[in-house]
Amino acid sequence: MLLILFLTAFFLSCLTYTMSLLLANEVIYETVMNAIVLPVFFMSSALFPSETLSKSLHTVIYLNPFTHVINILRKVLINECLALGEMLFVLLLLLTLCVVAFVCALYRLKKETAK
Repeated sequence: MLLILFLTAFFLSCLTYTMSLLLANEVIYETVMNAIVLPVFFMSSALFPSETLSKSLHTVIYLNPFTHVINILRKVLINECLALGEMLFVLLLLLTLCVVAFVCALYRLKKETAK
């Protein structure tokens, strides 16, 4: 559980750092981040079960990586039986997102410091 939380926090910190380097000032940053974070949060399974929704909304929620993180953490906290494949899928997804976000952040940092 701690590894999943760490990877999620690392991904989000790299993503927000990249966004802060891309945008001109903090007012635009706050606006853009709210435009990203709120839809991602509401289109995850954090507030409601995705099984009761229509097929199109269920698909959108399934494509959201945070849905998988939330579902795994929920199962761990409730002490349900976890499938190894499900856990590996979430770990690989988070590792991939972390690497991509870290590379993007590093690229933007190098570009900003080269000026």
